[in-house]
Amino acid sequence: MCFTILTYCDWLCGYRQYTGTHQVECNRPTCRLSAAHRDDDHDCQRECTGRQMEDQHLIMEHRREMCPECAAQGRGRGEHPGARTRHQANGTNGAIEYRHLGNPGPDFEDN
Repeated sequence: MCFTILTYCDWLCGYRQYTGTHQVECNRPTCRLSAAHRDDDHDCQRECTGRQMEDQHLIMEHRREMCPECAAQGRGRGEHPGARTRHQANGTNGAIEYRHLGNPGPDFEDN
């Protein structure tokens, strides 16, 4: 099944910046969403799927400095407006589960 990856960058101040959307093509002939979906005569309703998998939220980058807004305002680590509401279970806002790619490093608090 096809799916969408949404990528983010975490800043030291706690800001989680959206950086892009990427469509992942499954290339299955039985997926109605795929460009590889069969175009021959077949029972598509019975043989094919048409659901997109759940979006994947990936933190691809960890910046070791404050975001430009926080740097200009003189804020420190974890002081970005809204960062405190984000720091619930698994570092989420309670609705989206984010996955980290790679190790954020020793000077980055992974909440």
